[in-house]
Amino acid sequence: MTRQEEILFLLRTYGIRQSWLANKLGLKKTTLSYLLKESPVLDDDIYKKIKELIDNYQMELDLFRDEEDELDLFSEENLRLGVGERIRIFAKRKYNTLRALADAMGIKPQQLQQYVSGKREPGTKILRKLLNLGCDINWLLGGAESLESYRVFKLEQELKRTEMALDQIKSALKKLEG
Repeated sequence: MTRQEEILFLLRTYGIRQSWLANKLGLKKTTLSYLLKESPVLDDDIYKKIKELIDNYQMELDLFRDEEDELDLFSEENLRLGVGERIRIFAKRKYNTLRALADAMGIKPQQLQQYVSGKREPGTKILRKLLNLGCDINWLLGGAESLESYRVFKLEQELKRTEMALDQIKSALKKLEG
């Protein structure tokens, strides 16, 4: 996945408007669109700044803002994301791999792969397992993620960063002691 594809994926996943990002970067929306969709490479500094803005994005600030550019609920991109792709996104967000999600659900990875590939639709038992693992079922089935799910996701990200920092501190302490 290229840097541009990664940024576009994150924008779609978090529901961030390109116009908001362009405004934060001090760019025209057309310029940002060119950088993300047509430019052969994305500059390191711009990439880092975009990633920082996405990480710090506060959904509450833009919830009720009317912007005509991203309001089409039937856009090609929104229609293409099905339940299987959303399961894949959930697995990546929370478990890093489909295998880890399958293990957490207590099902075989092959069964989960059938849902992800669209060969089977998840029934109530599978949906309940996903719900119990923290998946927003409204988002999974309809593509609309609740504000609460976003907050939980941000808290989980912060927890992971804190755990990583704690591990680094422990490692440094061991080196100092040893």
